Amino acid sequence: MDHLLSTPLEHSGLNVLGFPVSRVLDSSAADGAIVAEYSAENDYFTKGMPKAQKDIAHALSHRPNVRLVLLIAAQPSHPQIVEKFLQVAMAGPGMKERSLRIWGAERIAEQLVDKITFNDSAVEALSAYLPVLTEIWEEAARDRLFPAPDPRHRRRPTVSAQIHCRLTTETCVILGGIAGSGKSDTVAAYGADHRMDYDLLIWFDGDEISRVDDLRAAPLMRGREKRNIASLMRTRRCLLVIDDPKNPLEASALAALCGPGTHVLVTTRELRPDVYAMPSMSAAEARAILDADVPASCPQNVFDTIWATVGGHPLSLALMNGAVRDGAPWCDIQEDCSAVGQLADPKQRLADRLLLRRRDLLQAPLAVFEWAGQPECDEGFLRFAVKPAGIRNLRTHALTAADRDAVVRLHDVVFSSLSSLDWWTPVERNQLNDKLEAYLVAASEANDLSLRAAAGSLRKRLEALIAAGDGRPAFLLALLMAWTPEEIDPIPLGDPAAKASAFAAAKLPIAHVEFRLLIETVEQLFLRVKIEGEAATTAFLDNILPMFDSLAQLPSLSPRQTAEIHHHRGKVYRRLHRDADAQREFETVIAGPSPLDATRLQLIRLYKSANKCAAAAELGKEVLTAAEDTGDVAPSVLLAVIQDLPWRDASVRAELLLSKQDFIEQTIVSYANAGYDQAYKTLAAVARWWSQEAPEVLERVLKAIPALSAERVDDDESRFAFGDILLEASRASGAGVAENQKLALSFFEAEVQPHDFHIQRHAELLLDMGRHAEAEVLLGAHQHFASSCWIQRLMARARLAQDDAPTALTWINRALADDRCSSRHDEFLELRYEIRRALGEASALEDLSAAVNLSAAGPRRSRLEAMLAAATA
Repeated sequence: MDHLLSTPLEHSGLNVLGFPVSRVLDSSAADGAIVAEYSAENDYFTKGMPKAQKDIAHALSHRPNVRLVLLIAAQPSHPQIVEKFLQVAMAGPGMKERSLRIWGAERIAEQLVDKITFNDSAVEALSAYLPVLTEIWEEAARDRLFPAPDPRHRRRPTVSAQIHCRLTTETCVILGGIAGSGKSDTVAAYGADHRMDYDLLIWFDGDEISRVDDLRAAPLMRGREKRNIASLMRTRRCLLVIDDPKNPLEASALAALCGPGTHVLVTTRELRPDVYAMPSMSAAEARAILDADVPASCPQNVFDTIWATVGGHPLSLALMNGAVRDGAPWCDIQEDCSAVGQLADPKQRLADRLLLRRRDLLQAPLAVFEWAGQPECDEGFLRFAVKPAGIRNLRTHALTAADRDAVVRLHDVVFSSLSSLDWWTPVERNQLNDKLEAYLVAASEANDLSLRAAAGSLRKRLEALIAAGDGRPAFLLALLMAWTPEEIDPIPLGDPAAKASAFAAAKLPIAHVEFRLLIETVEQLFLRVKIEGEAATTAFLDNILPMFDSLAQLPSLSPRQTAEIHHHRGKVYRRLHRDADAQREFETVIAGPSPLDATRLQLIRLYKSANKCAAAAELGKEVLTAAEDTGDVAPSVLLAVIQDLPWRDASVRAELLLSKQDFIEQTIVSYANAGYDQAYKTLAAVARWWSQEAPEVLERVLKAIPALSAERVDDDESRFAFGDILLEASRASGAGVAENQKLALSFFEAEVQPHDFHIQRHAELLLDMGRHAEAEVLLGAHQHFASSCWIQRLMARARLAQDDAPTALTWINRALADDRCSSRHDEFLELRYEIRRALGEASALEDLSAAVNLSAAGPRRSRLEAMLAAATA
């Protein structure tokens, strides 16, 4: 509504996942002038429209100054009923000098198609509620990773046709030419011209790909969803461009990665036998560039001098055109050409002279690139440093090359000129350092990806600043966002505990960026030291604990900062296996003025491990209720809470999984469709119970979310989650059992280093598939083969299936003797009934009767009761 009405509204009536909140207006403007009420009732457009009457009265009672009342219903409208209602309603005394609009399903669809689908920010905001909008937007924006051609780019149909012709017989084409010859713009234009031939257009800068195998590990982020590039190249029609790689790439190796319909274009400055050499422009094409938008065409004698100097070099021609558009006479251009004509590299020297002509206009934006030491820059920071006009000037004067959104890149020839021209002073460099700090400080407080984007783009400059001794907190914090744990340099970060102690001794308030740096330093150094082993990790955590005491002594801490101190100290205790101390810290946060949902999550995990299921369920209920009522819970936390609740406990399932079933289902579906891969791991956690107690829910969810496929997976946790979901899907329905089992097995077998529980579930699948001997071998290699009641139960299944009931009975008796599995003893007793029946024991029915008594109400209990009735009939 905000986007349709161009007015920000307060949406009190719906939470973030689209569930209704009672007794409040659904949406209203801050000044009360606009009110919107929504309805999903099936009989909204019946005679008299009583629900609409109530909605109008509700709006007028809460917002007496309302000017526009908008009633929106999900059902198809009936024009005659609506027209009559409008006449009656507008004639009422309460609607004097007010407007009333009524939208039904058709009108909503019209608004979505006509307005929303052409508004990227609106689609992004709505995608969690309407997954189909995400699909439409992704299709419309599938070339967002692919740069649009420069508006001043002079299209060259013959070159584009030659590339197309080669791609009809070759999968990979390498386009070669000197810097500034138009390679990048040519392939960008080819992608724009042939976008309908491909499902995806993907662009890599040369420094991102040093060898062909890098593509196997490269992810493609779309929204919040990560896909593997190599998998996409096999399964989708992709046009992949690698722009000027630093090392030669073999066309045959790239072609080997491609499936049907996928092509690769590589640009390079090297002219090898297998390279298609970028042809120079013709004289007619050159003159077209020179004469574009200038007051007087280039005189023939000047053109002859230009042609003799640079020939058909597109960048040089564009730079001359820009100089003339800025007011330089053609005779000055001729003089520049004459001055450089005898040099070894006239094109580079000509660029130097032409840039000097526009020094006053372009110095500020070009200074940023020279200061950064690289031809590309994060657009957010560049916009902050030189304002949008500075970026506009670069593009208007043909100084930028094609690159992806959020990155501005200079032509290599232009960037080379910066190092040869003494334009910048130390003072100007320091000013840019200060601007970078200001931008990063602001980004650190923003709830978006601007800090990470700037850190990734300007990492080289940040590392240079740190190496030179400029260790400002904002610079260090940004680098922590850019570094992997293995890359972290602990020396400039220093000792966070010592830093905190110094702050405490100074008794001065701490800046937000300093506080966040200390917290992030601990988190990132922990990930780094984990690689060194348990002893090093424990020593690090012991040494870091005093930091939190020091932070707690600082003056003027906000309630949120105090809560974060307790929260992160609790995490350190948890990692040190000091669970009682961790529990104390987490409970302090929950009892304080700024309770954190992330802390509730930590306590849920702690209570679950201590078998305090009721306490975990109570916290989980708080989070789920808050998310359902207000939507004010971070998606990652909400999904993790659903994932980590102790669903094994029947009382927790009865209290939350059953009562909150619609909300949990909607949460998983919404976030899976919005691109949160975590939603699949959450689904895996509840799928085991839905398959037994509500199989229709699991079937419904699987139909509503993107299909589970190999291209979505690139780590063991995701492979296991997908395999586990498919295992339960095969149990939930009689349809597609073999297909789901086969796909589940492929995910389990693809794991590189499966955890113990993953092995257990893999073995369960093999047992379901009738591959009992293979399952037994897998179980025999399990780390807890001799001590886990869960493994013992599976061994009993494997031995019974192989006609070894006596050994099976020994295994199941051992499993039943372990109270750790008491929550599933109904299943264990059912299995023992089957084993004892195979042994011919007359008293076997005792186990089946006990299984019925232990099972929770639902489909499983009904099935056991039917078995008992049949056995005793």
